[in-house]
Amino acid sequence: MNEIIKKRISESLGKEIKIFLHNGFRFAGKVTGSDEKYIEILDHVSNAYKIIDANEISNIEVEK
Repeated sequence: MNEIIKKRISESLGKEIKIFLHNGFRFAGKVTGSDEKYIEILDHVSNAYKIIDANEISNIEVEK
């Protein structure tokens, strides 16, 4: 994963985010945790926590 994306995600705890994956899937929710390998979000659609492999992320959008 790109270092800029890693930095932006680590600075976005508690913020709303959209995550786009290489396979075309996308998730929207609140960032609840992250480390070097995984991102955890509270997904709005399923109202459940999702753990996403950071290497699968192609792009992100972070709300202000």
